Amino acid sequence: ESLLVSALTIYNRMREARPDLLALLFEPIATDRRGEVPEGGDPFMTIPVLNWHAGHLTVFYQRQYIESAQRFPAAPRLTEAHMEALDLFDVISNDPELHLRMRLERGDMQFVYNHSQLHDRTDFVDWPELEHRRHLLRLWLSPPGDRELPDCFRQRYGSIEVGNRGGIITEHTVLSAPIDPPTKPAALVKDRVNGRDELPEGAGS
Repeated sequence: ESLLVSALTIYNRMREARPDLLALLFEPIATDRRGEVPEGGDPFMTIPVLNWHAGHLTVFYQRQYIESAQRFPAAPRLTEAHMEALDLFDVISNDPELHLRMRLERGDMQFVYNHSQLHDRTDFVDWPELEHRRHLLRLWLSPPGDRELPDCFRQRYGSIEVGNRGGIITEHTVLSAPIDPPTKPAALVKDRVNGRDELPEGAGS
C-alpha cells in the first residue's frame, strides 16, 4: 500500500505538543545526497525539514539521509534537541490514524504533491521472474501553476523556477525512462540501503 500524511497536520500536532522542538525543524539541517552530487557541490544539502514561504508550508524530510549526513565532518552537527525533534516528527508521521492509504494496482497512476506531504509504502513480495516483476516509473512534475519554493531548494534542484524545477543531474546521470520492464538479470542492482537485490528505481522495482 502507498501511505500519505500531511506535513501541515504534523506541524499542527508538534505546535500543540512541543513548539520548542518544532522551531528546530525550521533551521538548516544537513541531508546526505547519497552520491547524487552536482558538479562543485557538497556531498550533503542544508535544507530545513520545514519552511514557510509565500504563505505555504514546504516539507523536505528523509530521516535516514539526515542521520547519514553526520558522517561528513563539514556537516552541521545534530544536537540532542534536534534528535528529539526528529523523533517526535517520526512518531506523528507514523500515526496510522493520519494516513491516507492507497493500494496501487496494475495501470494505476498516483499524483502526490511531495512538497506538502510525506510518502511511504508498505512491504511487498515481488515475483521471482523478471518478466512478472513490478515496473514502477517515477516522474517529477512542475506544472506552470505550481507554487514558489524557498531559495534553499536550489541545492536540491538547481533551478526552482515555477514550471522548470531542474532536477538531480550529475556527471554520471543517464537520462532514461524505459517503458518496458527489463528482462535480463544484468538489470538487477544491489540496493544501497538494505542490501537486497532490486531493480533500479525508474527502471522498475
